[in-house]
Amino acid sequence: MIARHHATTQWLEVIFEADRIASVQPVDGPVELQDSDDWLAPAFWDIQTNGRWGVSFSDPGLTVDQVVEIVRAQANLGTVRLCPTLITAPHENMLHGVRTIAQACEVFPEIASRVVGIHLEGPSISAIDGYRGAHPIEAVRGPSLDEFFELRDASKDRIKIITLAPEWPGAIDFIREVTRLGVVIAIGHTSADREIIRSAIEAGATLSTHLGNGIASPLDRHPNPIWDQAAEDGLWASLIADGHHLGPSILKSLVRAKTPGRVILVSDASPLAGLPVGRYGAWEVDPSGKIVVAGTPYLAGSNQGIAVGLDQLIGTAGLSIAEAIACATIHPAQLLGQPTPSIAARQPANLIRFRMNDGGRRFELLETCVDGVWIGLEGAD
Repeated sequence: MIARHHATTQWLEVIFEADRIASVQPVDGPVELQDSDDWLAPAFWDIQTNGRWGVSFSDPGLTVDQVVEIVRAQANLGTVRLCPTLITAPHENMLHGVRTIAQACEVFPEIASRVVGIHLEGPSISAIDGYRGAHPIEAVRGPSLDEFFELRDASKDRIKIITLAPEWPGAIDFIREVTRLGVVIAIGHTSADREIIRSAIEAGATLSTHLGNGIASPLDRHPNPIWDQAAEDGLWASLIADGHHLGPSILKSLVRAKTPGRVILVSDASPLAGLPVGRYGAWEVDPSGKIVVAGTPYLAGSNQGIAVGLDQLIGTAGLSIAEAIACATIHPAQLLGQPTPSIAARQPANLIRFRMNDGGRRFELLETCVDGVWIGLEGAD
């Protein structure tokens, strides 16, 4: 395949051998960028995806087949590395979810390769309306090392990220103990003040989960948990740039506050992602495509993939192609302590082919290469 490199714009010829890149060689091509140019980049990493097609990773009836179907489907959205994410739920539901994901990984090596960890978004988030978001109040509870160890054992040590509200009693000690085991602690769905946020960082927290969301409304102008986290250089920030969760001004401001080097793009895909407009129990997909708590304006996850977020980072936040791609590839890998995704010989053949339309202002995903096999987009003919 011949295409431009996403970071250098250099034309490359990439040759595959089975599931690896055999060689990468520069080739001559037009210097001037054209909308019709093909580009290559590493495939996406998504560290926060909650399910799809009406299935949640927190469902008490989750099956191995459902896990496999949802994980495989991510390639149609450009994603080949992901963290299945469980939201706040009763302990038995979360235990069943992590156990089922682990079983899917054990039975299917391709699933084990794509699942780089499990993300627990809860259950120790704020119980306060607004900060809690769409998480069920009856399942919110404080941090417990005993519960964590039981979930970790059931997951076969696959829990890699935990989002919590550090204002809970005992949370700082919990952060300190869990980060020693290599788990990333993220601050999210929190009403914590600056002092508590700083204590959490000192204890080992390194990420803000979907900064700017999971927050009360109305909110004090300042101080508030958005600005207090945005100002902390010790925190990466994951952002949901789907066009609904963050308005253009807040997206641009948060990217500038964190700098492009500390931003991680996530889909926060809802269990209703991929479903048509309609009501589904307590949640609904509204005519605009937003997923909300039924009868309210409160968002309940996203209906978009990473590609939409990349388009927003480039067109709205003003990032270069290389900077935006890094937010969905290099940065999540660094957060998780994984090798840096790259286009190089002997590396896994996990890539995306895309175009930059409108004079380089609009990102268009075309297809995904998963272990040497090219897969088209979801919904494409």
